[in-house]
Amino acid sequence: MRSKIRAFYRRIISSPRAAETPHTEHSAGVSLGQDTTDRRLRQWQRSLRRVRISRNLLGIAWTAGPVTGLGLTGGYIVAYGHLPSTQLLIYFGTFTLLSGVIGLLAKIFYDSTLGSNKEMAQAKVVQVIDQLGELILATRDLDVDSLEGNARGYEAARQLLLRIDLSPQGVALACEELTKDRQLGRILAQIDNYRRAGLYSRIRDLNKLHGEYFEATFQQVRSEAPLAASALRERFTGKVPRLRAGIPRHEAFVERILAAFEEQNAALLTMQDVEQMFGLAFELLNGREITTLCFSYSGNWRLAKHLDRIEAARSRFRLNLAAVENRLRALASHLIEAGILAPANAPEELPSSTLLERINAALDGMQAELDILYKQHKRFPRTISRTQRARADHLSRTLATSIGLYRAAYQAVQSIGSTHAKLINATQDWEQLVAEMSTNREQQLKVGPGSKGLRITERSIGLDEDAREKVCASLSKHLFASVDTDPGRGYHQSIAAHEDLTPDKARRLAIEVAVALEPHIGITRSDVQRGLAATNACYLGDLEPGMSALEKCRIGEAMVREVSNDLGRAAEKLALALVRHYRVDLTEEAQSFLIEVYGARENVLNSILRTQMVDKGTQVTLLSQRPPPVPQPKREWYRSLVYARRILGQ
Repeated sequence: MRSKIRAFYRRIISSPRAAETPHTEHSAGVSLGQDTTDRRLRQWQRSLRRVRISRNLLGIAWTAGPVTGLGLTGGYIVAYGHLPSTQLLIYFGTFTLLSGVIGLLAKIFYDSTLGSNKEMAQAKVVQVIDQLGELILATRDLDVDSLEGNARGYEAARQLLLRIDLSPQGVALACEELTKDRQLGRILAQIDNYRRAGLYSRIRDLNKLHGEYFEATFQQVRSEAPLAASALRERFTGKVPRLRAGIPRHEAFVERILAAFEEQNAALLTMQDVEQMFGLAFELLNGREITTLCFSYSGNWRLAKHLDRIEAARSRFRLNLAAVENRLRALASHLIEAGILAPANAPEELPSSTLLERINAALDGMQAELDILYKQHKRFPRTISRTQRARADHLSRTLATSIGLYRAAYQAVQSIGSTHAKLINATQDWEQLVAEMSTNREQQLKVGPGSKGLRITERSIGLDEDAREKVCASLSKHLFASVDTDPGRGYHQSIAAHEDLTPDKARRLAIEVAVALEPHIGITRSDVQRGLAATNACYLGDLEPGMSALEKCRIGEAMVREVSNDLGRAAEKLALALVRHYRVDLTEEAQSFLIEVYGARENVLNSILRTQMVDKGTQVTLLSQRPPPVPQPKREWYRSLVYARRILGQ
């Protein structure tokens, strides 16, 4: 039997069987195709080489022969005092031999079928990580490309200054890009050289010597590019981003992506949102586990019921508040990409009310320009020049999309009223119940020891091996374009490698990433969104174009291991919510617990405690967070769209 298996093994390993050309009646033509039989044969060959049949057969023979005989004989003598019979030795030897051969065949079969599928799934994970890295880089470039004039240079300089491994020459280049001052660039390069050597005393000397000179230039840059100016000041003081601290995430980027999916409107997303989603997927596929904090209550069933009710109402109201802000920011980003609104007029720290005024002014400007073109050419539309036609077409398209985003913001404001009313009712019922139980100290809601009461629990957001493979199998359908209709065949090309990757394609891919992650991490849940917002993202500045897939995987795994899961901010936000919205007493024991276990800052908790003393007796309705009133879209905007279609002949 062993000789037959060896002969079969040598015959398979020696040379693959040539593909047979089928006989057809039309044998004059040449037909090209993939031989699936040859491919399966190669899988069997690879499985046989990995299993190492000779070594495994030798191990089976050794186990079935001497090992089984010695073990059976020794055990029989110890138990019964005499040698076993020959039939018993033959039985156990044959049993061991057949069990080993069956196990070997099962291993070969698994490796050639399910084993190869497992390898393909793992290879697909590496490919998807590779393409996500390319998409992150491409999205950064799209973000810069959407800007015009000095804003493009400011954003490029800011991204350079955020790189941890930026050389002194790179610091000087970024400074010159921002300030157009070569002398200041050389000063910052000197500071960076001293920082690399750890000579911070020398950095302080240069800060004193050139402080006034830097401050004058800083104020000029700050008015046009506040974020880039802030990064420049960090470099001047010798500070760089820390790997363990990570990079702060953009507020409510997950909510914007989900809103874009629900409303089938990718224009709600900014390029920063797209990069954040690609970065989140890159982290999770490289093994990142994000720890979040939430609270639960066990005890009085009335308290538990009302606690769930007010938490749900507050979550819905918070999401509606974020929806208005998100749509206004998305509209501003769209106007910036279209060249209608200057980036300096819509910085991230700009209040919503001011942003709304500038958006209205930009829309009014487009409407006025279209009206002028219509008055000039309404009688003779054919007299319009090619340049004017292109301008009118661009303005009409931009205005149409802008009106859609503006209407979405208006509708989001209108929906706030109902959610706010529900929050008020839930808050009133909650405070009434807490007041009733305040007379009984044992029933008061507080954090403390015991089997009943509030419990802070940690939840982990991450992907196991099977989830990573499923996510990558879903994403590969969108990240790769095949020249063949059969997904298992043909040449696949990366979408990220296409030169025509547009912002719209990037936005749609970000939505697909969110959809692929949802079944595994529950990205639509409000507690997951709050947990993601309370943690920092991994630093991914070391990614470079042209890196191999394995290099990107190594960088991703290293950054995931390096970043710390700082739960201090999450604990502080949780304490603020418990004190402000649920009237929980933040005792000294609770403060010590949050400080020692989660690393919350004592001064922040003391500030929350002072807020608790001031807010006692007042009703919390979150009216102070209400967004600015967004009026209905103007009729003049719609009328200008009609005028534009007339002169364009549409």
